[in-house]
Amino acid sequence: MINRIILFVIVTGILIPKIACASVKEGIGVNIYENIQKARELYSQRSNHEKLRAAINVYKNTLKQLTAQDEHYDKKRAEIFIELSRCCFKMAEYYAESDKGKTSWFEMGEKYGRKAISLDSENVGGYYWMVQNLGQHGSLNKLYFLNKKRAFEDALKKAEELDNHNEPYDYGGIYRTLTAYYTPRLLWGDIDKALEYAKKIETSPRYLSNLSVLAELYWKIDRTKTGEYAKRIINADLSRYPETRLENTFEQKEAGEKWGKLLK
Repeated sequence: MINRIILFVIVTGILIPKIACASVKEGIGVNIYENIQKARELYSQRSNHEKLRAAINVYKNTLKQLTAQDEHYDKKRAEIFIELSRCCFKMAEYYAESDKGKTSWFEMGEKYGRKAISLDSENVGGYYWMVQNLGQHGSLNKLYFLNKKRAFEDALKKAEELDNHNEPYDYGGIYRTLTAYYTPRLLWGDIDKALEYAKKIETSPRYLSNLSVLAELYWKIDRTKTGEYAKRIINADLSRYPETRLENTFEQKEAGEKWGKLLK
């Protein structure tokens, strides 16, 4: 997994945010509401990249159908831009076959995230997916990240402020990102901060990236714990959590390659 860390960050992401049906349906036409539901269904089938690409197209078409006369126009557009940012991230992470292709998707995803923030500055999703796209782009282009490091940190801080701590966004994605960001490596890191954020990470096997971040964190301070987390990833039954099958399959494969020898 370390090879997917942006300079100092491991990020991934992967949960369909709960666009409350009432908030989306209120004040918009039935066709638009149905389109959003269709896009969400397509996204849930993202293990097929054509379904994910189709979801992107439906979201784009839905944006064109919204008009300024629609109630809560900006907020609804922000929600769709958030979904587009998320979809771009998934295309880059799991389907792009070259760095050039990944960069293109990450740039688009970052743009959509920023657009969402400009329309609704109180929606955690815009900040979160902007961070994920910007960060992973930075793993391919260090200078790009350094030039935008302040924007990355500001957005991550705002996402933490807006996060619902009773139901953390993206399976605790903000804590996952912060833990990875502060995990010491080279000339960067803060072990105390990393350990503090790690306490807030969900450790169930439903989202294996959380366990990967913890395995990385403990590698230099408690390799027994690293082994325990790695074993849980490698032995996880992916069929238990179909909603994260794509991401968990990828995570399990990487863990086997990275930590497999450690467990022998």
